[in-house]
Amino acid sequence: MESSDCHTNPKPSFSLRQLSRLNQSIHMLLMVSIIALPCNMVLLTSPTVAQEIAHPSLNKNNKIIYVDPQDGDDEQLGKKSSPLQTITQALKIAPVGSTIQLANGTYSEKTGEKFPLVLDKQIIIQGNPQNQGYKTIIQGDGYFISPTGAGQNIAIAALKDAGSIIGITVTNNHSRGHGIWVESASPRIVNNTLTRNGNTGVSVNGKSSPLIENNYFYNNLGNGLLVYGTSQPQVIKNTFEQTGFGISLVQHAAAKITDNIFDGNRIGIILEGTSQATLRHNEVINSSEAGLTAIAQSHVDLGTDNEPGKNIFRSNHKLDIQNATNNEIVAVGTEVQGDTQGDISFEQGTFVTSKNSALKDLPPLPPLPPRRDLVQPTLPPVNPTEIEPAPANLPAPPPVIANSTGDKELVFSSPSGSSATSDVIPIPYPPTVSSSSAPVKYKVLVEVLDDGEADEVRSLYPEAFETILQGESWLQVGAFNNLAKAKQAEQNLVNLGFATYLLE
Repeated sequence: MESSDCHTNPKPSFSLRQLSRLNQSIHMLLMVSIIALPCNMVLLTSPTVAQEIAHPSLNKNNKIIYVDPQDGDDEQLGKKSSPLQTITQALKIAPVGSTIQLANGTYSEKTGEKFPLVLDKQIIIQGNPQNQGYKTIIQGDGYFISPTGAGQNIAIAALKDAGSIIGITVTNNHSRGHGIWVESASPRIVNNTLTRNGNTGVSVNGKSSPLIENNYFYNNLGNGLLVYGTSQPQVIKNTFEQTGFGISLVQHAAAKITDNIFDGNRIGIILEGTSQATLRHNEVINSSEAGLTAIAQSHVDLGTDNEPGKNIFRSNHKLDIQNATNNEIVAVGTEVQGDTQGDISFEQGTFVTSKNSALKDLPPLPPLPPRRDLVQPTLPPVNPTEIEPAPANLPAPPPVIANSTGDKELVFSSPSGSSATSDVIPIPYPPTVSSSSAPVKYKVLVEVLDDGEADEVRSLYPEAFETILQGESWLQVGAFNNLAKAKQAEQNLVNLGFATYLLE
């Protein structure tokens, strides 16, 4: 590391390692102090949705059914000491209000699963929320007849009174495969990874109102999230990365899209039909075509006088925003650094919904915390396992969709020479290092005391390497141009008990 990183200020009286250890001790002391507060004081701070459902203790009054694909047996009772083997069996016996707790492993036809898995009552399927389902993998596909989209190939169907899907990785290798199919239901889909689905990570259909929060959509060949019909999802704090289209809204869908990151997709967000979207606090970067594209009679609200958008569009290779409709896009408070096309107003204005819009019927979003530079809530540590790195060369994104979808499924054909199918599919760890072409501004360092700790860090960050700072040895796990991503990586390590240092 260059000396200019270190000698611009006088040498501190404490070493960086001492300061890092001191900071960790203070953090733990604060946590103990919070636990010791009177109950009426603790209740003043309400957990977010993602925080609440990530803690099994908050569901302590519910029945928990344990499943383990390696050591379980469907003839057992589903207790912690005698788990079931399949989610299929757990769904058959789980009463309303229960939680199906999944052990690490791959749940597939080889382990006895029958696809699609159908969640149609208030049940929680939960893996590991802390790491967005890394190594808790549901991989498979099955035929499903949708009342609104004809025959589909899906891994999980969320229907009727579907509850929550939390902390799992979902992969459907079929060339037209959907990971999670939501049909006229309102489940909570939180803290998951949707990756290498042949068509779409999450498809929302009919008249659905799901909460889609803090998920990682990575390398899905068609869409990360596809919304049909008159569905009205709330899409909060997700990452859409290296996917054909991050979010596609078609027909009469209406979505509130808040505090998400779109990085390295073909198109970040695309709207068609009479669909509508309200975007706030999103970052759309590095798209190979456009950051946002609106066609047909769609409407987009990127910010108004009363509620500035605070969206950021940058480093999108062709256009930041493309408006191919006859409707003006109001974008007060939205920042663009590249070219735009069409009728877009960055001055004062008011967004006008279409006459038959479903957007006006959406309930207001609950208050959100400040953007991602806020330290994430501390979650219980997990035992890290070895990561199989994702391939360096990703398949090309699918072709651009036509302007009219009708009432049928949007099908994306895999490019020639590539396939979503594979017997062994490496699952990416949730995003850490930004792929942006902007200069690196932040480096995350971690202290390791022995080879065992170094191996543990490298199991999470295979590219970590040793570096020297102020005469002390550290592992650098990542270099970032985005402070939020740097702090996310730092917090992941703090949660595992490591001392870290963020170098700016």
